[in-house]
Amino acid sequence: MHAYRCWIAVLVAALLLIPAPALAQSASLADQWATYRDRFIADDGRVRDTANKDISHTEGQGSAMLFAQAFDDRATFDRVWRWTQDKLRRPDSALFAWRWDPNNKSDPVADSNNASDGDILIAWALSLAASRWHDRDYAQEALRILAEIRGKLIDRIDGHLVLMPGTDGFKFKDGSVMVNPSYYIFPAFREFSRVDPSPVWPRLRRDGLALLTKARFGPWGLTTDWVTLTAGGAVSPAATLPPHFGFDAIRIPLYLVWGGAGTPQLLSTERRYWDAFAVADRPVPAWIDVTNGSVAPFPAPAGFRAIIQLAQPGRAQGPPLEISDKDDYYSASLTLLAGLARRATGR
Repeated sequence: MHAYRCWIAVLVAALLLIPAPALAQSASLADQWATYRDRFIADDGRVRDTANKDISHTEGQGSAMLFAQAFDDRATFDRVWRWTQDKLRRPDSALFAWRWDPNNKSDPVADSNNASDGDILIAWALSLAASRWHDRDYAQEALRILAEIRGKLIDRIDGHLVLMPGTDGFKFKDGSVMVNPSYYIFPAFREFSRVDPSPVWPRLRRDGLALLTKARFGPWGLTTDWVTLTAGGAVSPAATLPPHFGFDAIRIPLYLVWGGAGTPQLLSTERRYWDAFAVADRPVPAWIDVTNGSVAPFPAPAGFRAIIQLAQPGRAQGPPLEISDKDDYYSASLTLLAGLARRATGR
């Protein structure tokens, strides 16, 4: 009994040495994962995009796998991974069709093209899961996907490596390509360099950061959701899509911070833009047109604001945001991603 009391005393003393905010945040993140899992992941492992007609896509499947391994939830990880393989894996490769549409009863996978961010998220989650649970099958699957990414999704433009958004449809006859800068998931590249010692991953990281320094448009110097890169290396907003800093580009500061590349220089334009709304006591809009300054008629959802908090440490912004009943799939995903990035970086 005396030894038991001594052990309890040691445990209490150790817990007291841990800052209270860290304890609160860890519990909060675990609770948020449980909320996310129950709200967005079906019993068969399908992740439902509740703001997009309940479709499923590799971004959602990969994010859920990433969350499940982060919270040591192997049952959910396997459930999501099994559905992803059964429904989305392309028969000709280790990559995945990007979308499954339950509203298309005759052909839920009508578009078999892949999305490189989804493939990256899946491979990243598998690699981390292999380390956490010492599972060689996960590791082999991750390496299969990485080999396909290196072979099919990385192009060379003007002497620089470029991550293509998918295998088809993004390269044009004049040699230009359309790229989504938010698909550069920098913390994943760090993991890939560890398990797949190819010079491609550090080079892709370096060239991705160089692309971001060039892809700054308009008075605020913001990166648009999609950009066009010419054969000569010039960068401009993608001509066929709205020139918005919005629903895709908000992930850029998330992955910069999480990947250890969120320098004041790279984040300066976003911070200046967000500060302008804080000074004016106005909510940050969901998007801004970088060419004419027009903004969305509705505010950024909570998931956006969670990333803004992450990218602006030390500001008086209140406690980290949590998933609420109002959040749809995407906002909740961003909130949980920001929470994991905060935990990983100690912010």
